[in-house]
Amino acid sequence: MMGERRGGKRKGGGRMVQTRLDMGALKPIDDLMFRVMAQSKDFCEEVLRVLLEDPGLTVVECTPQSAVTNPHGRSVVLDALCELSGGRLVDVEAQRTDRDDLQRRARYHASLVTADRTRPGTPFKDVPDVCVAFVCEFDPLGEGRSLYHVDRVVRESGRTLENGLSEVYVNALARDGTDVSALMRVFTEAEAYDEERFPETSRVKRRLRETEEGRKDMGSVIEEIRAECIAEGKAEGKAEGIVEGEVRGTLKTLVRLVRDGLVSVQDAAASAGVDADEIRRTLAAEG
Repeated sequence: MMGERRGGKRKGGGRMVQTRLDMGALKPIDDLMFRVMAQSKDFCEEVLRVLLEDPGLTVVECTPQSAVTNPHGRSVVLDALCELSGGRLVDVEAQRTDRDDLQRRARYHASLVTADRTRPGTPFKDVPDVCVAFVCEFDPLGEGRSLYHVDRVVRESGRTLENGLSEVYVNALARDGTDVSALMRVFTEAEAYDEERFPETSRVKRRLRETEEGRKDMGSVIEEIRAECIAEGKAEGKAEGIVEGEVRGTLKTLVRLVRDGLVSVQDAAASAGVDADEIRRTLAAEG
């Protein structure tokens, strides 16, 4: 669904070309679906209670696609930034590919959130606690566990120190009988639900996958992403003009749909007016 190219020349992305979307392939680990599900505070609360091993945890506010910017103007869009009842902030990231240094990324995200939420003159003792939680569709630390907590430890004594920063990494593919692995089965398997243990996750997932209202919500998110990608494409392609920028944005959107399993490579190529190899190359370049 996007701009098209005929006769070897790309045409602008002003008109949406219909592409068949496989809504049955949607899973919460997918960027598109997680973006919509994170709008539910109850869903975020249910997930964090499991990941942070705190059944009494309360989410006060959850902001999906929260943008934070450093002093040099570089911005990061967080998948979901949740504020807990005690003031602790949790950045939840759904990560399908192992294409970045997660350790440094976690540090960078935490520093941006800390700076963004700390007002001038705040005593250091009142700097907010921040947790970064990566939900990965791979084993992020390679030890075969479903859940990893990373702490600051004194090398000489083994004593754990607390400075308000915590990191949690989830291996969504592990199946070890824990609550985390049971929740991750719902996250990673399209047809998996668990209404008894994870009622909110199952409810929101089922609504998005199986109802007309849910499909409309997903369509709205796809349109939002398309607009974002077109804006990025225009910025990258200023020298080539607006039309080329829209084409770049169209291609980026289609690649994201392919990555999430919503569109085949062939359908994306036909919709963008390019050959399938170009879709594959773009997909590989973007991880």
